[in-house]
Amino acid sequence: MENTQTPSKTKVHNVIILDRSGSMHSIREAAISGCNEVISAARIAKEKFSHTMDQMISVILFDSTGIDTLAWDSDPMSTPLLTHETYIPGAATPLYDAVGITLVRLERQIASQGEDESVIVTIITDGYENASREYSGRAIKGMIDNLRAKGWSFAYMGADHDVERVASSISISNTIRFEKSRRGTMDMFEKERRAKERYWEKLDRMKREEPYISKEEKIERYRLFSDEYLDESKK
Repeated sequence: MENTQTPSKTKVHNVIILDRSGSMHSIREAAISGCNEVISAARIAKEKFSHTMDQMISVILFDSTGIDTLAWDSDPMSTPLLTHETYIPGAATPLYDAVGITLVRLERQIASQGEDESVIVTIITDGYENASREYSGRAIKGMIDNLRAKGWSFAYMGADHDVERVASSISISNTIRFEKSRRGTMDMFEKERRAKERYWEKLDRMKREEPYISKEEKIERYRLFSDEYLDESKK
């Protein structure tokens, strides 16, 4: 029998976890501009893919003085842009705590909603973890392993440290090592924006061409989208 139900839209959770430690001061302007470009891209995607998905944005800023939420799972149209007042670099780098607190919060929320949902988590930092109190690297690795198995995508963008080694230690294979300069930072955010656009295009095509695939098949597709996240040859 033909399925006459209208397929549900996928809620896409775009999560940015952005380092706000003191060493980010030299690229403060570029970090603000680049993050805002990603938010703007989500606003365009909200309109472009309005029949197949709902875009949501979360922006988490972290240093050792606090892990602060600029926006949590908000409509891109109402998501505040980063400003000099909301992004003031200072203090140390509790990377594991920022990631762990964010992932636990979002996983619990998604579990309670039970909707068709896709997650893209982007971590941006210019240095090593040095201030976490709640989570260890081992705990974060286990958490990310579990979430990747559910189809979540992760990307790690870093400067001034061994980016590939750190990302691999927490089970992230999508990495960008960027030069810590205005141009290098803007180039990194541009690559991230294009990666998101490719992901959204693939998801939109899947929704239109195969609207009734099973949950298990969707997870497999999301895993593939994750594997190809930074591969510009995979359209």
